Amino acid sequence: MAELIVLGSSASVPDAEHDTVSLVLRGVDWAVLVECGGSPVQKLAQLGVGLEDLRAVILSHRHPDHLYGLPALVQGLWIGGRESPLPVYGPKQTLDRARALLELLELADREGMFAVEWFPVPLRQGREIGSWGDVRVTAAPVVHAGNDTLALRFENKSTGRAIVYSADTEPCEAVVQLAAGADILIHEATGEHPGHSTPAGAAEVAREAGVTELALIHYPVRGVNLEAWRLQAAEFPGPVTLAREGDRYRL
Repeated sequence: MAELIVLGSSASVPDAEHDTVSLVLRGVDWAVLVECGGSPVQKLAQLGVGLEDLRAVILSHRHPDHLYGLPALVQGLWIGGRESPLPVYGPKQTLDRARALLELLELADREGMFAVEWFPVPLRQGREIGSWGDVRVTAAPVVHAGNDTLALRFENKSTGRAIVYSADTEPCEAVVQLAAGADILIHEATGEHPGHSTPAGAAEVAREAGVTELALIHYPVRGVNLEAWRLQAAEFPGPVTLAREGDRYRL
């Protein structure tokens, strides 16, 4: 069995109950971290993910709230005794920045430390990133204010279930195509900002894609009535929820 678990749900400014966006794709004895904010080692430990169980990290784009936890992750895995290499996937623009961050903090190519392996993902619709367990992960480039950004589709080859994560994006055809027929669309709902979506925009993408359920993520959490924010997506005909820390979506 595999599932996608929410580790953080907030837009770039978190509060006491919501951390910045990250998720983990979890199998029986493996995990793939999607985005790398907050304190990833702690969050993975809370789920019982061992230091060697983490198979890869996928970063959607280069903005700090999506990758600032990477140095802490690498240091925690290293000091904790990890030996196997850690693959990191994402747009080349993102990986260049992530690598520079590790170099700045002297966490790149340290003697005796496991290797961090960088795998740039081409910006092409339906590009396969990899498979873990029965789950195949594909990507599509989206529209995020000129930043190379990838939405992700997680599809279980055994059950046929699929979940799509939009990453940060305006409503766009690439997400509609990637999410076509998916069971759940986890779509950002930052609000009226360049390169982002409103809840109503997310609802329209979900409706056009024909998904069963819409979960809003990367939403503002300070000074906002969250139920009113969710209701802005009410035009979507299926269930609409706000993704929260600890939510689990079955694949």
